Amino acid sequence: MSSGDPVDPVREMIDEYVKLVRDELRHRWQKWATTLTELEKYEGIGGLLARQVTLATQLAGTPSIWNPHLAPVILRTMVDTHITLAWILLDPLPRSRQFVLYGLGQNKLYVEHLKAWGEREGNDVADVVKALESWQDEQRFTFLTEVNLGSWAEMNTRKMAEECGELDLYNLTYLPFSAATHSMWHHIARLNLIRCGSPLHRHHRVPVDADLPSDADYLYRAAKFVDGSFAKFDAALAIHSDVPSAFQALGRHLENFGREEEGPVTDVSSEQLS
Repeated sequence: MSSGDPVDPVREMIDEYVKLVRDELRHRWQKWATTLTELEKYEGIGGLLARQVTLATQLAGTPSIWNPHLAPVILRTMVDTHITLAWILLDPLPRSRQFVLYGLGQNKLYVEHLKAWGEREGNDVADVVKALESWQDEQRFTFLTEVNLGSWAEMNTRKMAEECGELDLYNLTYLPFSAATHSMWHHIARLNLIRCGSPLHRHHRVPVDADLPSDADYLYRAAKFVDGSFAKFDAALAIHSDVPSAFQALGRHLENFGREEEGPVTDVSSEQLS
């Protein structure tokens, strides 16, 4: 952007948030002393924390999805990731290993399904299978990997949330966001159906693909979830972060928008977000 171009305050807010939250992730990783005999712990927890940041930054960079159609799908994944991370942090090494081994088992299961499909349909999947098996063998030989067809934690998400002190988060966010993720009736009835205007048709509902305005409250929620995951990480592993908080910086931006608009702090107009 040239020096003469006007500053886009929303884009400036997004860019600052993405930079700061990535700095927070990097800083925490650098402060966590690695023990090479416990790689599953570092890789499992580090990967989950990075996944949380990725979900937030990808949502942040796409204001067109800050709406009830798509944002809840990402936010539900973020809540799921947070609960998984928080539960693992209660007993990091064995639970991280359990998490990693379950994932490897799912990869093995997919490879077997892929082989069977290739043979049945006459499709050449040898290169894909080789790549997937090579990736797996780097961590644990395929023939030694067990496949678990149940839940990786041997309990449901609600029980995990209860054990790690996140039951309110589960009840107030995971459940409603699941409605969007699974396209349940109480989601699509509100957002993908409208009433017919004819009394002769009993005002039945008809399908609609409605364009909805962007709402920065979804960005705020994503940032709050990341900040909560950072807090769980710091508390469990005695990490002290002294870098600027991305969540706090975002909050200041949104407060400024709220004062300018004389409305809710998270109310950013769709014109600003386009």
